[in-house]
Amino acid sequence: MNKPILILFLFQSFSLSALDLFKADYKVFKDGKEIGYNTLQLSQQGADFVMSDKTDGTHGMASFLGFKRSEETVFSDVDGVFHPKSYKMTQKVAFNKRTSEYQVDTETKTIQGTTKDIQWQLEIPKDAYSTPNLVSLNLANDICDGKTDLSYPILKNGEISSYQFKIIREENGIVEIDRVHSKPSRTTKTWLDKTRQCLPVRTYHKEEDEDAVETKLIEIKFNS
Repeated sequence: MNKPILILFLFQSFSLSALDLFKADYKVFKDGKEIGYNTLQLSQQGADFVMSDKTDGTHGMASFLGFKRSEETVFSDVDGVFHPKSYKMTQKVAFNKRTSEYQVDTETKTIQGTTKDIQWQLEIPKDAYSTPNLVSLNLANDICDGKTDLSYPILKNGEISSYQFKIIREENGIVEIDRVHSKPSRTTKTWLDKTRQCLPVRTYHKEEDEDAVETKLIEIKFNS
């Protein structure tokens, strides 16, 4: 193997393993009672990465109704910037099913998607954007990098909106983050662990007049 090819090979190998692959398992609680199981996973698919988020109802009404929700983003990592290639969300409760998905077409420079059987299309944004489940990885990376500007353009259902977060406090390496909602009655909190790649160890979400939903970490396994 000549030197230029060797250097190229080493560079490509480094690029593919720049992200720490992981699998994190959580228990899901509603009003303090266990209702399900959640898994966050970052895996590799050739030169691309896959960020997946899956929740299954395992107890109570969540189990009875067969609740299942999954989100998956396929993306590339270019110099630390994540570029989505496709996104898909599926949620099933009893006989009701919701789906949303889109794919990036670099040849036509468009993003083509379907939400509730309605097709849509838009031009690829000039600036970087994220997906609803990939934003958790953006947030973890930025917190570990010491950033405080936590605002992300998110493409969902054919429209781009801003997800904004603010740091509340840090104690013993655990960073408490709040998402800034337009509705004051809605609360979303996340606790990120700096000793574990700033991944969530707990989440809390509360809507007005509804029981709070929480996740609590069981274990995280890294496989870079």
